[in-house]
Amino acid sequence: MKHIKTTLFAIGCSFLLSVPTTFAKAERLPDEASYPVLQELAGVKTSAILLSGTWQFRYSPDSKWTPIQVPGEPAMQGYAIEHDKPFIYRKSFIVPADYAGKHTILRFDGVYSHARLFVNGTFVREHHGGFTRWETDITTFVRPGKKNEIRLEVTDRIDDISYASGYAHHPIGGILRDVTLFALPETCLYDFYAETHLDTAFQDAVLKVGYVAPEPDGVEVSYTLTAPDGKTYPLSRSLFPLKEGENINELAVERPLKWDAEHPNLYKLAVSLRKDGKEIGSFERCIGFRDVKIEKDRMLVNGMPVKLRGACRHDIHPTLGRTTTAELDSLDVILFKRSNMNFVRTSHYPPTERFLEYCDRYGIYVESETAVCFVDTYRQKNYAPGRTQDSVEFAPRYLSQCREMVKSFRSHPSILFWSIGNESVYGANFQQSWDWVKATDKTRPVIFSYPGSVGEKKPVYDILSMHYQDVNGNLNQWNRTTRGFQGEGIPALFDEWAHPACYTYETLQEDPNIREFWGHSLEMMWRGLFDAPGGLGGAIWGYVDETFMLPEPKVGTAFWKEFAHTAKPEDYQGKCVGYGEWGIVDVWRREKPEFWATKKAYSPVRLMTTEIPSFTSGQRLFLPVYNRFDHTDLNEIQIRYTYKGLEKELAAPSVAPHQKGLLIIPAEAWEKGEPLLVRFYTATGELLDAEQVSLGGDSYGDVSQQMSPVSAQLQVEETPGQICVKGMDFEIPFSKETGLICNATSKGQVIIEKGPFLHLDINLNHLTGAEVRKSARKFLTSDNDWKKQSFTYTRKEGTVEVALAGSYKDVLTDILIRISPHGEMNVSYTVAGQPNGYLRETGLSFYLPECLDYLQWQRKGMWSYYPEDAFAGNTGKTSLYNPKSVQYGENPGQPWSSDTHNYYYWADAGANCDRPLTQMAKGMKENIYRYTLSSTGEKVGLTVCSPDASLACRASKRGDGQLMLYINNRWDYPEIAWGNYCKTQEAVPCYGEMKIVF
Repeated sequence: MKHIKTTLFAIGCSFLLSVPTTFAKAERLPDEASYPVLQELAGVKTSAILLSGTWQFRYSPDSKWTPIQVPGEPAMQGYAIEHDKPFIYRKSFIVPADYAGKHTILRFDGVYSHARLFVNGTFVREHHGGFTRWETDITTFVRPGKKNEIRLEVTDRIDDISYASGYAHHPIGGILRDVTLFALPETCLYDFYAETHLDTAFQDAVLKVGYVAPEPDGVEVSYTLTAPDGKTYPLSRSLFPLKEGENINELAVERPLKWDAEHPNLYKLAVSLRKDGKEIGSFERCIGFRDVKIEKDRMLVNGMPVKLRGACRHDIHPTLGRTTTAELDSLDVILFKRSNMNFVRTSHYPPTERFLEYCDRYGIYVESETAVCFVDTYRQKNYAPGRTQDSVEFAPRYLSQCREMVKSFRSHPSILFWSIGNESVYGANFQQSWDWVKATDKTRPVIFSYPGSVGEKKPVYDILSMHYQDVNGNLNQWNRTTRGFQGEGIPALFDEWAHPACYTYETLQEDPNIREFWGHSLEMMWRGLFDAPGGLGGAIWGYVDETFMLPEPKVGTAFWKEFAHTAKPEDYQGKCVGYGEWGIVDVWRREKPEFWATKKAYSPVRLMTTEIPSFTSGQRLFLPVYNRFDHTDLNEIQIRYTYKGLEKELAAPSVAPHQKGLLIIPAEAWEKGEPLLVRFYTATGELLDAEQVSLGGDSYGDVSQQMSPVSAQLQVEETPGQICVKGMDFEIPFSKETGLICNATSKGQVIIEKGPFLHLDINLNHLTGAEVRKSARKFLTSDNDWKKQSFTYTRKEGTVEVALAGSYKDVLTDILIRISPHGEMNVSYTVAGQPNGYLRETGLSFYLPECLDYLQWQRKGMWSYYPEDAFAGNTGKTSLYNPKSVQYGENPGQPWSSDTHNYYYWADAGANCDRPLTQMAKGMKENIYRYTLSSTGEKVGLTVCSPDASLACRASKRGDGQLMLYINNRWDYPEIAWGNYCKTQEAVPCYGEMKIVF
């Protein structure tokens, strides 16, 4: 009986609702074709109907129908679908009566991964591939004017060549993108595309329009071209007769405005189908006149070399999973522009067409990638087969998805080149994909990763795709090589580079400043590549976090937890799965520390210095500037400067793209230490970059305390158990048993509970390769291992010096604490016996009381300017705590830096203790001048001072809730990996000095 139920379920539980009306022309339009959605269709009131929204869902043959959101993953809505087990969607709707006599087309923008379509109980077709648009002529299966039903049987195939469920670490199967019903006239066209061909001077153009018509039936095609300013462009010929089969129409256009990422000039091409002088249907396409060519090792857009500064993007919705919406598509493009990126790689599948429309409009170059990933390379054992590159059986899947992508998108000017696969081993199916694309679209290059797997055969790529070079641009990968960001005589594109740290689980829990530190890598990479002629560009992996906050299943079990661990420690496992938080924004599109670093590193205009050591008051200032635009003269942008609170406009100099020039600031009564802020804006007023220029030295360097004269001497009181050093409004007791400070007070309030402890965090092996998913072998000192050997104090020149010696097992430590009457404590330490290795942190730590709940700092940051409330700005202040605890799966509704819980890294608890610190509070502040912890509303606390900005401080909460302060005089992030920058410092010798003021 169960077998009978399953069989019925597999054919869609089909029953004939009624006999569909026969269309006038019985021959269906072809399945593998791209059909235009018409804005106007004669005799039809609404030519297109969006069917997204609430559908009915049936999980298994024995399940009831329940409502589900389309688009969206079933798993993200509580349905724990399983691989290779079909489930069914259904949707009832009215086909408008005026669709009678027209072609009725059903479009799915993306269904993962194998779909079988039934209309009114009749099987229509099947489709493989989860991210390409597929369209079906269902005219003969529907009844216009009456109720109709779609049933879609979907299976998340474990052998899908996109590996998308494996990539997401859970089954993503389902209707992932929009569903649309639309009508076309009896005589229609399909596979429409528009190409622009510029002359050798890049002035005049030919607009080449191509399409296929099944039957001409006396229909003509009429064109109207509208310029960006809204004026109709006069065409010498605008009417062409339709002919059966392939049609090519060419329109001459004189001196059109060109399209590039910095000047996204779009023309509007209106296409009208006419019969007997009457319009029977029309649609529009946005056209960008641009030319893409490869010349030796450079890519030229409209004859000028371009540099691609970008990121890789996945579709991901915070509550619906591997899907997107109109709001997210537009927001992502805006955030790309806001972060100074001009390039997106649509990894590892094509995007929605809506996303490309925004890229066209705002100016983003696109690498559009077919949905083929990790063939014969990195697939988890749960997903098979891995070797399909030469399979005849799988060839149709490779080719159909490739053809659907190109046919759907080839009119978009934003697409610079196609990708036929990601990080895969070459085979016959990739060769056939290359052959088809190169024969079909001769206007664009093609890329393939891994190119080295092609061996010595004729390349199936025009651009060298390389992933994760070092910060100097050097990489050997699959027998292909780059040196200094250049390689092998063709443009080198690092379309995965600068991978943010997302697998360093313990570091991210304790010190999210590794994200700020990552900015060094991107800055070094972009600076080096920009000056390398053969370096085309790079794409950060990645743009958005890859985390899925899966709910507890209401149907089925979360079986994927058995293989979705990404090597996280067992205590870090939870319902939230995915590769990790590798984005410069999170899934809610909140900006993370990497976002500002990206904006700064990728800035298309760069001041070459932010310090003017000597100047003359009342004279002009000169600042060298680098124009890192590709098509924009600097005189096209706006520049403003602010001095002593007054903002003024500055005439931008004429500096050609990729050239250097001089910015001249008019004479002012300049004063040493008074900051000068220079801001650069686009012509439309969007901030490109900002730099704070220091005059005569760093204005934060003076950290001297304003101390009142102190006449009293320090007092030392000794008891059997301790000595206590007393000064003006402070007391520092030391335990004779341990030699450590115990409950030091200022103005009667405890500010240090215990310390100092030696803090050594040393990596014994230097994990700098790609994808480090485990902690290094570490040497860590433990506070519990401290054993005092000697403890003395002496009076010296009005101060008290406390000398402390002891050991942490085999590590000998000497600490000298010098206390002055006005509350200044200088601490120095030396270490012997520690193992050598690559240091993570070396310094001292202290236990602090909970009453210290507010942080302020000044530091010499990576960038001269940060926005207000930056995670690690040059100045900042924040509460250590945030009483708002965001629940799992809910919109945080606050800046990322205010978060205290993280359900990906720290499992379902989301935090490591009952009162966790915020991201901003616990992130290490490097190169501090001042780092002050105090009680909110009170002037009581402690300040770590460093006149030369040589220290770094971070607050931390241990699992037992103890508040800690770590003061490091040396630090690094050797676990950052992926070719990123780290200091590579040896731990030996180990010593340091620091100053704390009460």
